[in-house]
Amino acid sequence: MSVRIYVEGGGDNPDTIKRCKEGFAKYCGKLAPPSKRPRIVACGGRQQAFDRFNTAIQNSRPGEICALLVDAEGQVTAGTPTEHLRIRDNWNFPPLQNHRVFLMVQAMEAWFLADREVLATFYDGGFVENSLPGSPVNIEAVPKNDLEPKLKHSSKQSKTKGEYHKTKHGFDLLGKINPAKVESASPHAASFHAFLRSL
Repeated sequence: MSVRIYVEGGGDNPDTIKRCKEGFAKYCGKLAPPSKRPRIVACGGRQQAFDRFNTAIQNSRPGEICALLVDAEGQVTAGTPTEHLRIRDNWNFPPLQNHRVFLMVQAMEAWFLADREVLATFYDGGFVENSLPGSPVNIEAVPKNDLEPKLKHSSKQSKTKGEYHKTKHGFDLLGKINPAKVESASPHAASFHAFLRSL
């Protein structure tokens, strides 16, 4: 069995694409069995991720599993990730069979809020934790529009790294945070983790 995860992120720059792949690979590697770690496909934008995922599942062979992992971009009220994406993005999925769709809610940065110790360490003492929005045990409730600005504000006093930057810092942080903390704070992350453990 081979597994490929098509992720939103990395833009169109080869360096950030590489960092995106590495960050997600480190994160997923903490959950998937060592011999069955998935291949990460960094796709750039949301639409590119959806298009590449759709093409991949249409061309998949027996024993191949494809998964899509994208930001929810807002509060999720639909019953399933595919329904949320159909309503929000007008994405229509072909029959998925064994293929899967997962959401980062409301965006990747929400996951960082679950592990504030890593944030404080990463920004080497220049991090103001009480400026972060929401609760570290209910990260899905934090509006997407609050995530990046609040992370930037909380980290701007860091002397070595400066304020949070999505491509310079985000994928490094992704590889460092504790998935157990993310899972306990996000039902959608817990669903993704269960998939990885089942491989």
